[in-house]
Amino acid sequence: MSSGPLPGPRRVALRLASLAPRLASLAPRLASFALAGALGAAGCDDASRFSTAEGEAYCGAITLGGAFRAGLSPRVQMRLSLDAEALDGPDPPGALWTYEAPDGTTPERRLLDGAPLRPIGALAHDPLSRLEFGEGRERNAIYAVSAADPGAESLVAILSLRTDESVEVRLLRPGQAPLPSGEPLAAGQRQVFGNFRLTRRTGTCGF
Repeated sequence: MSSGPLPGPRRVALRLASLAPRLASLAPRLASFALAGALGAAGCDDASRFSTAEGEAYCGAITLGGAFRAGLSPRVQMRLSLDAEALDGPDPPGALWTYEAPDGTTPERRLLDGAPLRPIGALAHDPLSRLEFGEGRERNAIYAVSAADPGAESLVAILSLRTDESVEVRLLRPGQAPLPSGEPLAAGQRQVFGNFRLTRRTGTCGF
């Protein structure tokens, strides 16, 4: 009988059999890696950790640089309440407040006063609903908000849930074109832009 090498299939089978104990010892470790990866992916997709509990709010101030602001003073602060699990639902997932402290010549001002974040229904069917810009932002969402003055034009709020657990809110209103006469526009018709960086706090942000 020949003592040559074993046929290919039989050789492979014997090699696999010799590896079986090693693979068995690695199985628990591989399973733990798979579970950790699954939990990590779930954590990235789960925005619920951004929700504010009772007695909490996201608080912060406007970006101070004049080049990053329009129609808002550097004294404006913002407060946000948020139910992050409702970001994709038909109902408002939260509300916004703003507060501008008096400066001795002008009284305090509240552009927004508990304004609900109103979903824009048709936006859900547009690529803009999956807006992505810049690193460090897990999720972006766009809403309409109504000014405290019922005669003022509404605004747009762009929320960004950040990987450092903070929330950015960009508040904007295109405003009306300047009047041909050169007269100033009414306050509720003026262009507005401001970027706010908010962190979770206990209380109502002092206003």
